Amino acid sequence: MKTLSLFDYHLVSVNLSEKILYDSHQIKAYYTAQKYGVIGNSILIFRGPMKLTANEMVDMKDVLREKHLADVLISADDTLHFIIEEFDIQPPNIELQYYRLRLLTMCVVELLIERGIKVERKGTDIYVNKKKLNVGIATVGTTSGKIHYGLNIASTGAPHYVDIVGLLELGIKEKELENIALNIAEKYVSELKQIKEDCAKTRSL
Repeated sequence: MKTLSLFDYHLVSVNLSEKILYDSHQIKAYYTAQKYGVIGNSILIFRGPMKLTANEMVDMKDVLREKHLADVLISADDTLHFIIEEFDIQPPNIELQYYRLRLLTMCVVELLIERGIKVERKGTDIYVNKKKLNVGIATVGTTSGKIHYGLNIASTGAPHYVDIVGLLELGIKEKELENIALNIAEKYVSELKQIKEDCAKTRSL
């Protein structure tokens, strides 16, 4: 496990050889603090499968649209997960959290384009050749905003009605995954840092 400081964020990167199931409890408030001992804004990176039933999901649109299709609505065999928790806006604002989810998505899109991968973005979803590369959700609690963002590493294990693609299928090597994850986190934090600097430098009317 690596713990780094990025601006006012703690970055916790779990060894990618350790597979951890994402089952939604990681998006609960203070998960990273309780599990890894960091207080404040944090980005947790880990690898593993994911499996969510309707009761474990916070995206009510997906639940209402898909609950009749399967018992498990979100799943994949191998995913690169980002759990972001942010305390800098009080009270937490779910609209702002979705802006930040889109910002994170754009950081991923930029990285993929730099590698010559042609992508299509629909909101916070990324597609390559009509196949879905990721999942993403934002939510808020009493004191923090949270994001879960998952990038498929493999292209197996999804529900039968979802066609997915994984990073390995796109030509990204196993040994590159950790650096890619760290680069995404650094891009995200850098963008937020620049926004805060823009706020500080701008005189009000």
